Amino acid sequence: MATLIIGGDRIDSIRQELNARGVTNISHWDGRKHGDRRNIIPKQTHHIVVITNFINHSLTGKIKKEAKRLNIPIEYTKNSRRFMAQAA
Repeated sequence: MATLIIGGDRIDSIRQELNARGVTNISHWDGRKHGDRRNIIPKQTHHIVVITNFINHSLTGKIKKEAKRLNIPIEYTKNSRRFMAQAA
């Protein structure tokens, strides 16, 4: 399964949680640059994680709309493995 992480700078704890869930293909956009809005969700993406305390608000809206169109589930979390584990 492929996951796209959007937001955050240091995402090692998030990667560890995703690896524990069996996710091996992980992509990351930091979500702070205005140009990130032009990025396209990779075709193999099956799951998106949005780190809410480190992301451009307009990018959040775009990703939410695109994920809905592509029928990709989104998980919102703070930048912490603990919050991801609670959401699972």
